[in-house]
Amino acid sequence: MLKFLYINLFIILLPYVAYASDINLAKNNYYMLMKDNLSEQLLQTKEGKLLVTKLDNLIFLNQDKIVLWGCDFKQMKESWEDINKQLNQSDFFKDYDNELRKHHLTFRNFIKVYTNDRNSSSNICNSSDHMNIILLDNNNLMIPYENELIFFKRLSEEQENNINNYHNNVKCLETKRVDMDITDICYYQNMTILDVYEAMSFDPSNLFRKKIKQGEDFSDIYEDDYMRVEVEYKWKGKNKLEIAQYFDGGETYYTFVNQGNRTKLITKLSPD
Repeated sequence: MLKFLYINLFIILLPYVAYASDINLAKNNYYMLMKDNLSEQLLQTKEGKLLVTKLDNLIFLNQDKIVLWGCDFKQMKESWEDINKQLNQSDFFKDYDNELRKHHLTFRNFIKVYTNDRNSSSNICNSSDHMNIILLDNNNLMIPYENELIFFKRLSEEQENNINNYHNNVKCLETKRVDMDITDICYYQNMTILDVYEAMSFDPSNLFRKKIKQGEDFSDIYEDDYMRVEVEYKWKGKNKLEIAQYFDGGETYYTFVNQGNRTKLITKLSPD
């Protein structure tokens, strides 16, 4: 695992997930930062829902700056004594005492502290309350908001490597278009059906919410603030999986076929 993260922007359409990628050319690993420990009370508020959505656009531009909600969060370069003093002056430790105790965190767990720049060109940033983003000693990010602590955590190294393989060991044919239907065919070298499925599931726009096992069929209905979709998973032996998703505006079909040391994926979009 790298001690420091260098991350580019990946915009995710649905809440709870933010993608990020390591731009170290030697490794080029992928990371996902997942919001954790969000209370139902926070999620039910208008401000909470807005924050959750905006947190999905979290980006590390470099070690000295984070961009979130159109705000520039810059690393505090002061001494730890001065940083501690600033956090006390903003009532951080008073406002979040219970939360810090609940998660067994103290100032000693802080590795870096970023604060929003009031000189940002963003009106939202300049009108928002003073906010901090804190890098913890477990390499997680902590964002204090409305007396709650929101956490981002990294994937396991195995999951990162799998996503890295998904992006780097792929060859796609030219997209086919027939009327409104769009078909893509891609081949993923040295990956099983489950490898490809898991890598894709970290992008919530694929709606792969089910942890699957080989040969296990199932169907379900997902319904939330964003959409309603019926899903069907059907295995055709050990080497073929068909997934159908039925939306109000059309259907999406995925066909995974294992071909020895590679997996073929056929994706068909059929809008109404």
